[in-house]
Amino acid sequence: MRDLDVMIIDDDAGDRKLIRRFLERSGMCRTICEAELVHSALDHVAETFDAVFLDYVMPGENGLDGLETLRQKWPTAAFILMTGQGDEQIAKSSILAGAADYTPKSRINQTGLERMLVRAVEVVRLAQRVEEQRQELLTFSNVLVHDFRAPIRSIRFICEQLDEELGGAQSSELRKLMELMKKTATQMSQLVEALASHIRTDADPVFECISVSDLVENALSFLDHDIRESGACIDLDLPDIDVFCSPAMMAQLIQNLVQNAIKYSGDGLPNIRIVARRLDNGDVLFEIADRGVGVPEQYRQRIFEPFQRLAQASNMPGTGLGLATCQKIVKRHGGRIWCDANPYGGTLMRFRMPTGRKPFDSVTSKVWKTRSDGAAAIR
Repeated sequence: MRDLDVMIIDDDAGDRKLIRRFLERSGMCRTICEAELVHSALDHVAETFDAVFLDYVMPGENGLDGLETLRQKWPTAAFILMTGQGDEQIAKSSILAGAADYTPKSRINQTGLERMLVRAVEVVRLAQRVEEQRQELLTFSNVLVHDFRAPIRSIRFICEQLDEELGGAQSSELRKLMELMKKTATQMSQLVEALASHIRTDADPVFECISVSDLVENALSFLDHDIRESGACIDLDLPDIDVFCSPAMMAQLIQNLVQNAIKYSGDGLPNIRIVARRLDNGDVLFEIADRGVGVPEQYRQRIFEPFQRLAQASNMPGTGLGLATCQKIVKRHGGRIWCDANPYGGTLMRFRMPTGRKPFDSVTSKVWKTRSDGAAAIR
């Protein structure tokens, strides 16, 4: 690795001189710049650096606090944070703040510095290539979904027009073909919309704190029609705590799981229970249990793979992307989702999410049920 542009930010002239000497001996650098403090480094005219060695403690400044500002100025640089003494908490905070590496100054030597510099630059460049490829794939996927919508709408419109024009003159065979064409167009439309939802989980979400009860009830409000049509009874047992999440993504996650519970309810009316509770580590565990057909043990991992469907679901509407999208959403939040057998029969879906700041106060218990007038209600 050669021709690197490097910046050293350290108020100790002796430390800067030592690092410069090691860098010059390595033969890896094209330019080596120095600054005593973060704010003076920001005045440097260079548009970018390949790597920045940043001291943690400087007069009136904290390298960790200045890291975000420096990353905004030089977003493609690999930042290596340095401290006088090693500290695991500082190391952890540095990596979480975006540093590519961390080292105590006492451990810096010629060989170690060269190895650290190469590794940090390679990691940052690899991350940049991955992000560029992700953005290209996202753009391609969005274009693909958009371009498929128009011809599918045209096919459905043509089917409707043909059906109207032919009217009673259709033979039984022609009617079957028309129905098949309509069904195929509907399936294509559902698949495209499912793909669109799956792709949206790759976008950068906006995270905020929202109460568990608001989150679930907002998600269920979008399923009002499905709940009325199916006669579903949904029992809610939700703590008064916050979850730090993307409300839009979480609503989609809960909707997908509840829709599955309704769809695979079997012969009886859907009976679904949604529970949330705080775990010892501070995470929130969600459980969505139903009394439906259940998932055989050997399929409980595979159902989260794209386009995987159970044999008993082959005659039911669906694309095989719902649970795959759920898993992507949970992973974007740093959580985990899995499937268990419901002890009372049916399926038990569980997923863990990080909490917000609101302390546990009380528990609300409600039932989302179909009223006698046909409207969905909570009691």
